[in-house]
Amino acid sequence: MNPKAEVKTLLKATRVSVSVPCETGIKGLVHDSTFSLRRGEILVILGESGCGKTLLSRALTKLLPISSPIRIDGSVLFEGREILDLDSAELSLLRRKSVRYVFQDPILALSPRMKVRTQLSLSTEGRTDDQALIDALAMAGLDNPKEILDFYPHQLSVGMAQRVCIAMATLPAPALLIADEPTSAVDASLRYKLLDLLMSIQRDRGMSMILITHDIDIARRYGDRIMVMYAGRIVELADRTDFFTQQLHPYSKLLILTHSDSSTPVASPVLSDDGNTADTGCRFHLRCPIVRTDCKEHEPVIDHVSKEREVRCLYWK
Repeated sequence: MNPKAEVKTLLKATRVSVSVPCETGIKGLVHDSTFSLRRGEILVILGESGCGKTLLSRALTKLLPISSPIRIDGSVLFEGREILDLDSAELSLLRRKSVRYVFQDPILALSPRMKVRTQLSLSTEGRTDDQALIDALAMAGLDNPKEILDFYPHQLSVGMAQRVCIAMATLPAPALLIADEPTSAVDASLRYKLLDLLMSIQRDRGMSMILITHDIDIARRYGDRIMVMYAGRIVELADRTDFFTQQLHPYSKLLILTHSDSSTPVASPVLSDDGNTADTGCRFHLRCPIVRTDCKEHEPVIDHVSKEREVRCLYWK
């Protein structure tokens, strides 16, 4: 093992799968996901709603309902430590200090019963004074941070609430920030302001980030690497420049084509999973423009095109 390469790797997921029991046995939700995250890197997970992006990101720290029958298999090494072997107390500590989340809906992410001051203080286990909390809110772009400390969530706009959530997530200076569609609940006019703010904090703190989105413009603007998911599977992984220069997987190509071609309706089958996901073979074959007989019978494995590029397709060449 190359020691230098190990130092640069913050997180490594190997064959991570998420499944639930069902009437016919076991239903797979995320399948054999393998990828790594470097220190200081922004990895974008790109794909349609329901493809498994959020589930995979939460599986990385076992952030799933305790009462849920969901099963997680595989390995997730964080700074060399196996996350999936940690007990509940160790996981709680990991999520408080080292791996933080910014969720889609900031209002739901905040407790309605506690003031902003209390919630921010809890994120640092009460070790931070008011001035540090004010500074964190100011860094998150809030104009009146001192007053906001005494606000309840219902007194905040959605944009303000998301800035509070960003302050909460970054105040402990985590090594990894997972931002799950962090601007989906805010107006379009605020979207890039919040993302630019998040990236500025990420650079200042030297954090690694997993940014989950279905927005191709966001992926193009902020990602260092792009990981495309379809039907619970990673179908392509590439450096941003390589990915946007040439997509290798047919699904990736259609994502970009649909986005760039204004004549293609947004609700076209390319971008809406209306029952067109296959149960056998390649999960994309019912929607694929280059489908062949083999695609219907055999599910492809990841093809390592180069050190920095992977694709899951029998006929990507």
